[in-house]
Amino acid sequence: MSFKTFAASLLAATALISSSAIAQIVTINEDTEQRITDYIATAEAVGSAGGLLVTIGDETLISTGYGLANRGAQYPATPESVFDMGSLTKQFTAAAILVLQDRGQLSVNDTLDQYFADLLADKTDITLHQLLTHTSGLSDHTGGYEGSDHSPYKSREDFFAALFASPLSREPGASLEYSNAGYTVLAAIIEDVSGRDYEAFLIEAVLDPAGMDQTGYRQRDWDDEDLAHMYFHGFLDPERADIGSFIDRWRDEDVSWHMLGNGGLYTTLVDMGKWHRALQDGTILSAESTAQMHAPYIPWEEGDPNHYGYGWVVETGSEGVPVNHAGSNGLFNATIRRYPADDILIMHWTNESRPSADRMGPVVRRMLVDAAYEASPVHASPYTLINQFSQSQPVERVGDLPAHLETITGRALSDRRILNRVGFHLLGEERGDWAVALFELNTTLFPGDGNLYDSLGEGHFALGNTEAALAAFRTSLELAPDDGGCGWCENARNRIAELETGAQ
Repeated sequence: MSFKTFAASLLAATALISSSAIAQIVTINEDTEQRITDYIATAEAVGSAGGLLVTIGDETLISTGYGLANRGAQYPATPESVFDMGSLTKQFTAAAILVLQDRGQLSVNDTLDQYFADLLADKTDITLHQLLTHTSGLSDHTGGYEGSDHSPYKSREDFFAALFASPLSREPGASLEYSNAGYTVLAAIIEDVSGRDYEAFLIEAVLDPAGMDQTGYRQRDWDDEDLAHMYFHGFLDPERADIGSFIDRWRDEDVSWHMLGNGGLYTTLVDMGKWHRALQDGTILSAESTAQMHAPYIPWEEGDPNHYGYGWVVETGSEGVPVNHAGSNGLFNATIRRYPADDILIMHWTNESRPSADRMGPVVRRMLVDAAYEASPVHASPYTLINQFSQSQPVERVGDLPAHLETITGRALSDRRILNRVGFHLLGEERGDWAVALFELNTTLFPGDGNLYDSLGEGHFALGNTEAALAAFRTSLELAPDDGGCGWCENARNRIAELETGAQ
């Protein structure tokens, strides 16, 4: 990891920008480099990986990777590592719409009935502006938008048939509801107006003019050594935790329409630095369109100082009025924060998304603006911490585990899946005493969850504790939901029958 000429760059950068403006945002302090270096080292020490980019004006303060982008192949994370930007994709879709507006081919005031036939009456007057600002009423939660990054391919025809048949969640323009579906509608409009597929137009009109030759879905020729893999921190087995890269999938199939335009673009820190530069310099958009992109149109909720622009969250209550966005598929996590008036960029990504690892970008920003701020170290995931505790402590100390976790993470153990998953991992490692102890602790913390008693039954079953297993399985059935949606009941009944037959 290198912070080459950090202090010199920081001082040079201040000469490029109004001293009064920069003084409100960045504190010049000789130990800033060391504090950030030490903080990143805490992430590397617990196996986290990612990258961090900080620029002021034309000067790069920090451009570094840390940890391993690919653990199996031992490829390090670097500024050239290719990662999934998630919902940061939306700002590129917004830029493509604004390019078409600058070319006179559409207007953000256009309505959907100008682009789609046979719409239901409630959707005809939805404007592109409303799609861009998440105020269209098209919802990810009313039945028309289904699936995740991992879901099978969905065609344009199937996607829009379901979306346009689904009810709106609110009157268009009335209030904000974050809508991935709305940005996919914009992607379709981009294709229809430009006469090219979404990615091809994005490359021609936005990415190539910005010099971003490592950003796209599937039309870039990335080197395997640069591809960051995704890791799920809930799987303690290294091979199971490695989810790989969606780029491998997209080499053989098109990007699904439930993702196109709203998420999933791949990029690098180097390219994201070019993106910021292109927006600052007006390389892609007219001054009018850039102002539209960064304008604070509607608050997240009434009274909230944070508003949504076009593909950006606009922080009207913060010094310097920065714009930001976060993106995640639950495995990758990326955050970007820009101060357009002061030409500052802070960009971070990680390939093992969890709160402690995801917050590096905001923490580094805080270090830059507050010389007295001391960051809490990046810690291992709760799954890893529980496993480590079980390896270092006698099983009789299982009751100390919640307090131990809260001391390290600053959070109470509120996710009932964590102890369950670690328990089954320990069963697989033939550490049944600790597995049963974790299952029992989980039923104590969340006593009304029948699924946890089913897991406890499995633990006792594996150890041959017939009576304890029967008691746990029977309790799990007593706690079955009234609506019949019991995912564990069949297993519990089968185990009870097996155990009762064996006891005869």
